[in-house]
Amino acid sequence: MLDWHVLIIVSRTISVFAPSDVSVATSLKTEMKSQSQGNRPAISVVIPTYNRGSLLIRALESVFTQTFQDYEVIVVDDGSNDCTKEKLKPYFGKIRYFYQRNKGASDAQQKGIELAVGKWVSILASDDVWLPKKLELQMKVLCAVGSDFGVCFTDCCYMGRVDPKYSVFQQAGLLPGRQMGALEKPLELVLAKNVTIFVQSCLILRSLVSGENGFDTKLVVSEDTDLLFRLTFKTQFCFVNEVLVHIDATPSRTDRLSLILHQVDDRKFYSREIIYDKWIKLLARADLVAIRGRIEESQKINYYEWLVASMQRFKLRQVVLCWRQISCRGDTPSKIIRSLLFKANRRMRRLITLRGGGHGPA
Repeated sequence: MLDWHVLIIVSRTISVFAPSDVSVATSLKTEMKSQSQGNRPAISVVIPTYNRGSLLIRALESVFTQTFQDYEVIVVDDGSNDCTKEKLKPYFGKIRYFYQRNKGASDAQQKGIELAVGKWVSILASDDVWLPKKLELQMKVLCAVGSDFGVCFTDCCYMGRVDPKYSVFQQAGLLPGRQMGALEKPLELVLAKNVTIFVQSCLILRSLVSGENGFDTKLVVSEDTDLLFRLTFKTQFCFVNEVLVHIDATPSRTDRLSLILHQVDDRKFYSREIIYDKWIKLLARADLVAIRGRIEESQKINYYEWLVASMQRFKLRQVVLCWRQISCRGDTPSKIIRSLLFKANRRMRRLITLRGGGHGPA
């Protein structure tokens, strides 16, 4: 037997994508207009940027070509010292520009949210591009599925790579044959190995990400994943199965905070520590034992990696702290030593293989 909730969503969805029905189109227009609050726009578009004057205008123009026009644009300049402000001057009549000293991506994104006045907020990275119908299709889906849904995301594709053969959804094998609708288990998708939900594809109810509910400004990496993880406990997710965002993945670019993920940097380990601690508490309250176990294991691995990195740099105080954290999670001193030896041996084998200097037994 079909769930009556599903029947309602399907019927409303069919109505949204039936432009020949004048009464339905009028109803949809009324619903979308109701997203505005008085003279306030329905959507606040937030573009955080740092030293991307050469790319920012491309992102900005992709907003101005949107078919859905009830929005404001907020550019948060996170302490740029390049040509960013000069590039933006011709647009000062169309945007709200805010400059702050450099505080990082999390703080810049959250500052934009706090400045926003729209009912919905959508964040666009200053090196990415939206396709013209991005906001329109998301608003249509949100009107169709109802007020229980506070996040709508879309498919994306990468630009700047040599062979961007498949979209993000296609790479994940996600939602084949479904044009739009509700996502049944968003938490599993947020925790998937390959990123499937990008914040820059999302349209989010602003009340869900205001204040302490928004980006954690202590984080320098994975702040977007952390936000999406917490949102899965607060609202339902829906999607548009169409590529509406182009993600810049140019390999030669060196201005990316994500490079920290591949470096020996204490900020990376510290950010992960904060994230995993928050997630474990949320999962404990939700009684999600299996997922909690996975995150607890990830936290232990993070301490092991931090321990190794601290030993390599002779940071003895951090070595002691990481050792204690691992011990508190059940590993004995002998097990910790064995694990460190195993990691060292594996690293050595990998280096030998990369240099072509040896072979294992036949």
